[in-house]
Amino acid sequence: MVDFNRVVQNASRVVENANRAIDDAGRSVGGFVRRAVDRPVDARKPQTVTVAAPRAQVMQFWRDPENLSRVFGDHVRVETVEANRLRWTWESPGGTTTWDTRVDVTSEGLAFVGEDDADTPGPRVVLAVSDAPRGGTEMTLRAEVPVPDLVTGALTFTALYRARALMQTGEIPTLQGSPSARESEGDA
Repeated sequence: MVDFNRVVQNASRVVENANRAIDDAGRSVGGFVRRAVDRPVDARKPQTVTVAAPRAQVMQFWRDPENLSRVFGDHVRVETVEANRLRWTWESPGGTTTWDTRVDVTSEGLAFVGEDDADTPGPRVVLAVSDAPRGGTEMTLRAEVPVPDLVTGALTFTALYRARALMQTGEIPTLQGSPSARESEGDA
């Protein structure tokens, strides 16, 4: 005969153990998420992307202010002030920041260097280029600019991604103009 009391007791123990395991997992995940969220973001950490293009083409691409405006997207406008000098206008929720840089060709690539202030160093956007191990060119971008660090880190990666897309395909991928849902033929 089946002892239903014993079956219920065993089932209750299984449920208690499962609940305990779920609670432990929740604490572990919560701790992990908390550590990840609390970790400071280092926007000065360089971002690297490989592009299927020769170094000379990469260097030429990054010297063009129109390309810089396109790869930095809606947040930045870059224009020529005079030979080897660019004006950068950064749009952020906190307002607009504008600064001028000179363009330095270095042994590693390009440096867009702003003027130093008496209290703070000038803004810098540094592009290093090197041969990729399996062909193409590695582009490494580091930005030290007067905009929030989190935005800077995200923008450097986005700029590299867009630059690679432009050099390889001639366009920047976008979802703009693409509907998120379409009517099915039966709905029309």
